[in-house]
Parts: sequence; structure tokens; C-alpha cells
Amino acid sequence: MLSFNQTSLSPLSRDEDMEIYIPVSVHNPSYKFDLLGVWNFYWACKQGRFKGVRDENCLEWSAIRKYTSELKRACLFGGDWNFGPTFSQASFVEMCGMLDAAELKSLYHVKNQLEWHESNHMTYRSPTKSYHHLDHFFGSKLFVDNMVGYEIMDVDKATLSDHSPVVLSLR
Repeated sequence: MLSFNQTSLSPLSRDEDMEIYIPVSVHNPSYKFDLLGVWNFYWACKQGRFKGVRDENCLEWSAIRKYTSELKRACLFGGDWNFGPTFSQASFVEMCGMLDAAELKSLYHVKNQLEWHESNHMTYRSPTKSYHHLDHFFGSKLFVDNMVGYEIMDVDKATLSDHSPVVLSLR
């Protein structure tokens, strides 16, 4: 793990079959919180006990249930969820509801004052040039109250990825 500017990262307990969900504790002079890093890929690629599992017991929903119950203090869930308001919208709205019930807000939607099914920014460009909003931060009250910026850079200017950088700024 790499950190800088007086920030330290410590791994938290994790389920090895949920290899694409990485929980860490973040400490710096200004903030102390738990971070769940997400790199979601299609269900067919999963290994272990989630391989081929669909619906409410698939990896995505199982991981959300597990980590929303375990990460109780200030926390941030962020990364490539591989669905959003422009792709698998019904699943994304369902996920927003689950996270909202755990007091984790879609910071993009808070900042832009949009409903969960809406988006004005794309974060992913496919090889066939279709565009989607797939990358998200969900944060507890600490992040909602201290967010001063939520920037999604132009995905067409991304040079080393098919995803756009997303920058969350706090006071």
C-alpha cells in the first residue's frame, strides 16, 4: 500500500473470496476513516464461492451487505463499480438505496444535486466508444459535510485508462 503526506494505510479484515473489495483504515492528521476500494468486474469472472452466483447472493450484493455492516465509523466506498446511472440503472439505484440505508451517500449525486438515476458526466469509454458513468464514491456524514469538490475529468483525455480520474476534495 502506498500513502503520502502524513497519511498511513492499514489493512482491515477481509473476505478473500471478495478479492475485488479491499478494506483499509486511513489515518492522517485531519481525518481517520475506513476506505473500501472497489474494482468490480463482470460476475462471470469471479472465482471462489461467488463464481457464477447471480441475484441477491452474488459477490456485489454480498460485499455491500458485509462491508456496510462491518465499517461503521466514518467511511468511504469508492472505485469502479461497473454499473451506474447509465448502465444497469435499476441495479445502481438499488445499490444506492442499500448504501443510503447504511448512511452512505452517493457523493456525486449530493454534489450535483441529482437523483440516483441521473448523470451529467461519464467516467468510462468502451473500445466501441460507448460512454457510461461507472465510477463512484459513497461516503458517510464526514464526507458529505466536508466535501468541497467532486471532479470527473474528461474521459476522452484519459491516457492510461479507459476510465476517467475522479477527484474528491475535502476541506
